[in-house]
Formats: sequence, C-alpha cells, structure tokens
Amino acid sequence: MVIYDKKNEVILDIPVDDTSYRYRAIKQGDKVYLYFSLTDHVEIPIYSYIEFQGQRYTLWKPENLTKHGERNLEYTVVFGGWWELLNRTKYKLLSGKPHKLKFPLTAKPRMFMQLLIDNLNLHDSGWTLGTCIEASEKVIAFNHETCMEVINRISDEYNTEFEFVNKTINFGKVERFKDDPLPLSYGKGNGFKTGLGRQNQAKKPQLLYYMYKVVNGISIHPNTAVLLYYSLKIRS
Repeated sequence: MVIYDKKNEVILDIPVDDTSYRYRAIKQGDKVYLYFSLTDHVEIPIYSYIEFQGQRYTLWKPENLTKHGERNLEYTVVFGGWWELLNRTKYKLLSGKPHKLKFPLTAKPRMFMQLLIDNLNLHDSGWTLGTCIEASEKVIAFNHETCMEVINRISDEYNTEFEFVNKTINFGKVERFKDDPLPLSYGKGNGFKTGLGRQNQAKKPQLLYYMYKVVNGISIHPNTAVLLYYSLKIRS
C-alpha cells in the first residue's frame, strides 16, 4: 500500500497486515483501516492519502501508534473519504450576504440537497448531486448545523437513505444488483449461513391463566392472575 502526503509525495510503500479492511455502510461514509508495523518511526501527517479501488481516502486525524520496543512500532491508520468534509462544513443559506446559519427553508429534496452541494463547493470543488428522490415540499428549520447533520435530518424527514461515491452524493434508497439479484430459495443449504438452529431449553414454558368465577351467570374477573406451568411434548 502506498501512502502519499498532501503534496503527492510518497511517504510509505509497504505491505499492510491482513487484518486491514475497508468499511462501508449506508448513510455513512467509507473508511479504510490500515494496520502495519515498522522498525523505525515515520510520521504520517494529516491530509495524507491512499488510493484504493479507484477512490481516494484521506487521513483526517492523527494515526494511532503503539511502541512495543525500539524497533517494533505498530500503526493503526484510519483513512476516510471526501464525505468527512461534511463534518467540517456548516449548512448556510447562500441567497444573501452575510450567509445565514439560522433559517427556515421550504423546499423539495433536490433543493435541500443542491444547497448542501453549493455549501461544499464554497471551500472545495467537484461536488455534485447524483440521483435524488422526488417528493413534496417540507419546511425545515436549520440552526448552526454541519452538512452531515443536515443530510441525516433530511433523510429522516423523507424516510430515505443516501450514499457517497467520491464527491457525488446520491439521495434516495440505495439499491445494488437490481438487474442481477442474488437468488434465494427455501430448503436446506439455500440460506446465507448454514449451521444455525434452535434448541428447546429444559425450563418449562410458562402460561398465564386468569381465574374467575361465575355468579348468577355473570363472569367475575379478579385483579390477580395465577401462573401455571405445563409440559410441552413435540412428536417427531
């Protein structure tokens, strides 16, 4: 794995541990976790980055370093996608100056999202809105919130999802392999994971019976209940 600094100079070109992985989740950004060891200390500055499967991941926070000896240094370095900039950018109304941080806005999803894109492009470039759902207008009030807080609020308001693909934001239900779905069927061995089962515990099941008496043909229910046990037999 090659790690570059923000000036595109190579800092490290090393093999990483097999436990390194990339984490991806809906309504969250991608992260790459790198684990490796060095015999000498190498400083990895903030905004260093890696390229993985066609995407760029940046070091937004200092790396974790564990020293086990003079020549045994273990590194844990977490690289995040461009989506991290949403945590560093305030959602502002840009129609007038000075820009407002506290304001109500009546809009459809596309307008909310386009304003978010415009805010990101104020101090950065290349941000675009990909797919976006069509829905009715809503009134949402904003108050000194980051773009990440806002996009989560809007997705909750419209009961939908979003995803990041580099600097493109898709706002709507995330679907994968719609044209080539994974076939599933009933029957042994056709599920996702084999070896799952259920066992009946030795403890007897409990039934809750309500006792009552009949007076002159009228049922009278007391306020108390009697807990009874029964044995359950299953025939093969």
